[in-house]
Amino acid sequence: MKYFWTLFAGFLVGVALALTGLYFNPLTQRPGPLPGSEDSMFTYASPLTSELVFAHGNLSRLPSYPSGIPDLWEGTINKSALSVVLLRGADGTAAIASRVSYPSEDTELLRNGVLLTDDWVVSLPGQGSLFINSQSNWWPFLKEMLIPVWYFGRPWPGPSEYAPTVGPAQGVWAFVNGATGRFAGLTGTAAERYAVQEFDDQVGPRQALTEIYWRLTEPVDTVATVAEAP
Repeated sequence: MKYFWTLFAGFLVGVALALTGLYFNPLTQRPGPLPGSEDSMFTYASPLTSELVFAHGNLSRLPSYPSGIPDLWEGTINKSALSVVLLRGADGTAAIASRVSYPSEDTELLRNGVLLTDDWVVSLPGQGSLFINSQSNWWPFLKEMLIPVWYFGRPWPGPSEYAPTVGPAQGVWAFVNGATGRFAGLTGTAAERYAVQEFDDQVGPRQALTEIYWRLTEPVDTVATVAEAP
């Protein structure tokens, strides 16, 4: 029996060390890039207050919107979320963006955190549209805010900012591919930044401001760009 307890104690120590390494691992807490002066920047507010549509597979405590919208219940998409948001630029330009979010196959808790893949289609009326493919590391948000407040009943620690974009371009930026209009044939990079201003222990971020910013670079062959888009 003493060998059993020795093995069991060793197992508990190993688990504790692994969890400690995950919790404090600097590789999983690296912030993403911040906007530059020449980036095009658009903002939208919390999904609970400004999204036109938000639906998921009923695996999240975040409420769907509008009320009564069907869940994404099919097995191939029930871990995904679909949202449609209104983006606003600093100069008053408006854009409509649809986004599909789903867990990334590249997630490795000890190396890069908890990754989420986002596929965006952004349409600017009268200008054109572009695709954005991004990966975001949500482990800092989960560790600092969601897990302590939702699952351990701790007080909300207060306003926080997160820059979660970690790829797939150069391990830092999201990919941007122009599709139509004046964006056709252009490529570039993008990133996001979130400022959580109010967090509810039942439904999550009640007030948050999100910035999405991108920069477009050299023109490329339009057909190749669309064909190679993630």
